[in-house]
Amino acid sequence: MTKMVNLLATKLELGSPMISMYLLQNPDHYTSQIFVPFYWKPFVRHNRYIGLSSAYDYTHCPREHEQYNLYDWIQKFYRIKSRRATKKKHTDDNHSDDSNTDEDYIASRPKAQSSYALFLNGHPLSSTHSVAGRKNYLNVVPNFIGPPLPRPDKDDREYYCCTMLTIFKPWRTGADLKSVDDSWHEAFCSHPFNDQERLYIKNMNLRYECLDSRDD
Repeated sequence: MTKMVNLLATKLELGSPMISMYLLQNPDHYTSQIFVPFYWKPFVRHNRYIGLSSAYDYTHCPREHEQYNLYDWIQKFYRIKSRRATKKKHTDDNHSDDSNTDEDYIASRPKAQSSYALFLNGHPLSSTHSVAGRKNYLNVVPNFIGPPLPRPDKDDREYYCCTMLTIFKPWRTGADLKSVDDSWHEAFCSHPFNDQERLYIKNMNLRYECLDSRDD
């Protein structure tokens, strides 16, 4: 019997300990940082700004957040369901399955919240969601997801400058990133990036530098 159980266990795609960890809502790994998924492509496409999905969270962020660039905002803030919307949903669905409402309450009360602020009018979820601040934001690292970031030396220079300005310059619309008469390259060179932002931009090219060194 033991041999049969062991044989069947080897055929499983997921191990029993891992399944148990997920069912108990325990972490399956431990890191010193918290990695936040950041889909960067919706913010930049064809050298222009477009508002899609999570892009609204930044372009319609509270006025007191206007000084934050996109990278810092992703690191320090996140969208959360408002308590008013959660209570209303609980009242409307009081005849539904209890487990669904419990999940809504749990999702609306994350552990790392410190303050709440309201989205500007025009955000699709402004009536049901708000902005919460992360307490331990220094340990948060935006995890860039999507196509590779452009490189400064071989890709389209205008597209590269547009991407870097979008990530590291505060803005709400594309007009905030550069003037009509300037090119993206001119706007990039004239923007006063601070030392930390310059370090981020430099580190984003490390992958390409390693690939070039490997091929040499």
